[in-house]
Amino acid sequence: MENGAIATLFVVAILAGAVVGYFIGVNSTLNTSMKSSSVETRASTQLTNPVTCVQTLSAPLYLIVKNDSGTPIPNQPLTIQAHLLEGFAYNSATGICGSILSTHLWMNETGSIGKIELGVTGDVFNITTSYLGKTYQVNVDAEGAESAECVTLSLPSGAVNMTYAGQFQYQC
Repeated sequence: MENGAIATLFVVAILAGAVVGYFIGVNSTLNTSMKSSSVETRASTQLTNPVTCVQTLSAPLYLIVKNDSGTPIPNQPLTIQAHLLEGFAYNSATGICGSILSTHLWMNETGSIGKIELGVTGDVFNITTSYLGKTYQVNVDAEGAESAECVTLSLPSGAVNMTYAGQFQYQC
């Protein structure tokens, strides 16, 4: 056989091995995906053993800032630190799907009716605001699955009230 023909066969054999290796790797690698969300996660295993972690039924989280007599406080400045749900990863050692969160920090304010939509199910928020010279902090996990989660902060008392809108209602 000529050197060129041997080299060609050698290249074809390497490429074939790489393709087979790729498909074996795909079938044995972890497959994670996220559907728009809920607090319930589940893992499912098939015969080839890939695992998919999903979250269903996402709902928004709202912060409503009012004074102690119930009047909304518009344009109230907020500092928001959030751990936002990016997806899930399957831990084969424990058999559990764990959350993948990314941390963000930003400034915002309530809207004209004292309300702001912060995130969706699975997100975690630490919110700080100042009112009449006093600082207030609210820590909340977005846990609504089939309805909006409504967190009301009353100022200056600092009272926090959490309610859920009716089933499949996504506004507070």
